[in-house]
Amino acid sequence: MNRIILLILAFAWIHSQAQQAFEGTLFIEVISADSSDIPHMDFEVKLKGSKARMNIHSENIDDYSLIIDYETGESVMLKTHNGEKIAVRGIKTFTEVGAFSAENAKLKKVAGYNCRKGKITTNEGSSEVYYSTAFKSSAQFFGAYSDVPGLILELHLSKDGTTQLVRTKKLSKRKVRDDEFVVPAEFREMSESEYQLLLPVFPELLR
Repeated sequence: MNRIILLILAFAWIHSQAQQAFEGTLFIEVISADSSDIPHMDFEVKLKGSKARMNIHSENIDDYSLIIDYETGESVMLKTHNGEKIAVRGIKTFTEVGAFSAENAKLKKVAGYNCRKGKITTNEGSSEVYYSTAFKSSAQFFGAYSDVPGLILELHLSKDGTTQLVRTKKLSKRKVRDDEFVVPAEFREMSESEYQLLLPVFPELLR
């Protein structure tokens, strides 16, 4: 599950200047593409310039948010722990760079946009992607999928014999407020190591 979260958060630098820079919100779901038993997850990914915020909703974990700035590399997780609002700085993000190759296939409509098909290959395997060339985002997949010439709206992630579908259900081009990427004053800030002490039986959440 963490790899899915980090992949979705890792939204990459796109180099084509002819495309429209995307600012808005992607409403994404993560489901099983085969018979594997994985919890259903929903994400709201807000993109603006080099910044991304993802609000995560899952069947088996409490809601929380992740904010990352691609240019500075800063990251913070916002969540409620035992009734206290905390902001954890320095959360690790997915940084493995994948090699992109385009595939000749019919356009596929995702969230109302025609998308081209491609493949991303990393050390952990390959993923099928569908991307719209109408947009770019400097905050998409945080360098992991930097060669994809557009905004990824659907991802088929295969690993350990299972396939998970990361799919954009809706795309909103409504402007994102700057305060979406600011830690609210009521949150107590702490380091990653301090957060680990709060969750000694769940160290995998930080990997």
